[in-house]
Amino acid sequence: MQQRWSKTSPVNAPLSSILQPAARSGERRSLLAAEPGVALLSVLLVSILAIRIAGLALSNAELFYDEAQYWAWAQEPAFGYYTKPPLIAWLIGATTALCGDSPFCVRLPSPLMHFAISFVIYALAAKLHSRKIAFWAALTYAAMPGTSISATLMSTDVPLLLFWSLALLALVYHVERPSLALGFALGAAIGLGLNAKYAMGFLIPCYAAYAIVSAKARASLRHPGTWAGLIVALLLIAPNLLWNASHQFATFEHTRENADWGGRFPNILGLLAFVGTQAAIIGPVPFAAFVLASIRRPAGVEEEPRRFHLAMSLPVFAAICGQALISKANGNWAATGFPAAVVLATAIMLALEWRRGMIITMAISAGALIGVTFAGSFAGTITSGPIGGELGKMVGWGDFAAKVRNLAAVNGVKTVVFWGRGLTASMIYELRGSDLEIRAYAADPNAPTDHFEMTRPWSPADGGPVLLVYAGKYQPPAAIAARATLVEQFKTEIFITRGADWMASAYRID
Repeated sequence: MQQRWSKTSPVNAPLSSILQPAARSGERRSLLAAEPGVALLSVLLVSILAIRIAGLALSNAELFYDEAQYWAWAQEPAFGYYTKPPLIAWLIGATTALCGDSPFCVRLPSPLMHFAISFVIYALAAKLHSRKIAFWAALTYAAMPGTSISATLMSTDVPLLLFWSLALLALVYHVERPSLALGFALGAAIGLGLNAKYAMGFLIPCYAAYAIVSAKARASLRHPGTWAGLIVALLLIAPNLLWNASHQFATFEHTRENADWGGRFPNILGLLAFVGTQAAIIGPVPFAAFVLASIRRPAGVEEEPRRFHLAMSLPVFAAICGQALISKANGNWAATGFPAAVVLATAIMLALEWRRGMIITMAISAGALIGVTFAGSFAGTITSGPIGGELGKMVGWGDFAAKVRNLAAVNGVKTVVFWGRGLTASMIYELRGSDLEIRAYAADPNAPTDHFEMTRPWSPADGGPVLLVYAGKYQPPAAIAARATLVEQFKTEIFITRGADWMASAYRID
């Protein structure tokens, strides 16, 4: 008989969790004994979405320079960019075409996509487990601290997670009953995810890991639909690959440079920091549940779904832990591990009836939802401590641009050259609509180090007059020193974490 995914609800297993002591039979009703419906979930998810949209509307946070970079890309639609594939630029281009170029409109796709991801996670968990687990998995994902942070920014991780989650859902159905249609759906999700971020490629080794532990997954690999899906994925990413081939494989080179495999091994502190960040992203109790599920299968959780979730998450976490140990790893680099991890952690918490753990998880998530969502309202007001440091990255850019515009007018120049990707990106955004031409300083235009050095370079071989602006105390390099006249050094708050006395330098180059 063909094996099917289990659709049973968790059983009342002995409560061995340290978070909830065992309850005597009949002493009290289990937490969430009923199965909440999709209607209630929809109300809660719409409420979370409304809170996040309100937070964006009330935020004083200017665009972080990565977001400004993506906005700048959106003004020049292409199949690729120096550091990332093109999907994020296309999304920003679509939303800003509808509602304008404000930070609110640039960031609006993020909470909307997390809203959609929550429903995909519901569908995934309902297929593998039960509607009760699906309800709480979707809610856990929607409100967990990492999602609340991500929903305030526009980053490549959000569309990546949407298509990763869709790929997981397609894969579950395809493994159960392989077909050409499901293979095409899986391939489409992979291909679109690759256009969001190359980390979508993790799905291939995850699928391979699943095939090692599941006979049904191994059988699905032999189906023509799987290989047809792979062709679909390749066709969808092909334009970006061709763009890279015509631009010296810039995105691949940037990815290699980000890995930075030199000189830090063994980075034990970096590894511990990365693991701690993962626990903070999902919440401490779900993290503990996931670790427990990685070690053994608790009663009430079926083995086949557990294998699926671990195969779709552990390879990602293991790979990035290895990267952290060798060199460094940002906390979001393992983002694709979380959709499966959230579902498995929720199944464990409900199966073992971690009643207090669920309450703690929801309380932390509610606090993070409100605190993080409305933190942008205090940008420029809170300037000290870790929160002030993060908010400080998102203030002062407009004032800096106004200063530059004034200096350019006083000195009678129409071209302003900025030093560094972050500053260039932010000034392209902040000086939009002005009559200034924005260029990026490139010591060697034939060997650019970022997108703007590649697309709008200014090198020492170019003529003047231009205004060269550097965020810091600065002496022009020898190649332009003879042509450079210091116009002004002034205080700036665009890098508030570096201290109140952080300076910027402006030179006229003739």
